[in-house]
Amino acid sequence: MQLKLRKAPVWMDAQQSLAQWYATGLGQSIADDLETKLLASLREVFGYQGLLVGNLQPERNLLGNAGLHRKLTVDSPGREADINADALQLPIASDTMKLVVLWHTLDFCDNPHQALREADRVLMEDGQLIVIGFNPVSAFGLRHLLTGWRKKSPWYGRFYSRWRLKDWLSVLDYRVLHSEASFIRPPINSERLLRRLSGLERLQPWIGGLGGIYIVQARKQTIPMTLSRRHWRRQRSSMSVGTVSSTAEHARSARRRLKQKKEQ
Repeated sequence: MQLKLRKAPVWMDAQQSLAQWYATGLGQSIADDLETKLLASLREVFGYQGLLVGNLQPERNLLGNAGLHRKLTVDSPGREADINADALQLPIASDTMKLVVLWHTLDFCDNPHQALREADRVLMEDGQLIVIGFNPVSAFGLRHLLTGWRKKSPWYGRFYSRWRLKDWLSVLDYRVLHSEASFIRPPINSERLLRRLSGLERLQPWIGGLGGIYIVQARKQTIPMTLSRRHWRRQRSSMSVGTVSSTAEHARSARRRLKQKKEQ
């Protein structure tokens, strides 16, 4: 009897082809844009160590602007990274990371919820999570719909909207700090045309939501939001009861004083 080898998760299969796509003119233009955005996003992040899941551009230090003592990378076996592992089973102790960046991890993962739970597990309280993905509400999303059947990277991935991602994060009790979509230029692999169309990025304040790449930055809540709401409801209820009882007691005292004056 011949045993069938278990097929590797989609994320592990996709890493090499996705890295090759990022080496193209279009991919490099997007990586330049991401590097600029992350430099601004990570200025206020300080801690001992952070983690980049998906080392698609080893020559770039996307976590460089974060105030972290150690900056680790995770990628699939055989690729250049500090740790070679599956994003669904990170060989990292719980509550040890101040920052986790998921670079297209959800786009190419057969179980995105598990990938988010793993990121949440390794994050410390008050740690930050950054998710980078392809925006389905864009020219990239349109090309994904039209050519995804060809199984070519990155168009065959699963493009999740920022609104859906925010719902997932709210379930895990994360507070979204920043959310934006960028790179309004069309997904054409021509450096010359992309340079000519770079002026489209000036439209970011008006049609930024149609950018091909999104970045969502969220903070892990020290006290879950659901518990906070329950605590506030209990507190508000007890305050209401106390206020009603105090008012009733005051009215009874006033009636007693009035009755005593009449008897006198």
